[in-house]
Amino acid sequence: MTPNRRSAPRARNAGRSAPEAAGAGVTIREVAQAAGVSVATVSRVVNGTAVVKDETRLRVEAEVARLRYSPN
Repeated sequence: MTPNRRSAPRARNAGRSAPEAAGAGVTIREVAQAAGVSVATVSRVVNGTAVVKDETRLRVEAEVARLRYSPN
């Protein structure tokens, strides 16, 4: 058997300058947890694909801005 040759995990912001690193690595799960909603709800708000209550949409949008979330 050959040994498992996995590379070491990279730091989230490795190789990025300060402006690019701001908000880098924030996941949709982190946004959902911060907003107190499901990942699906964050996805709906970000993509504008379904009806979401205004209160919830505003809460998610606030967390997206605060965390500087940017979809891949």
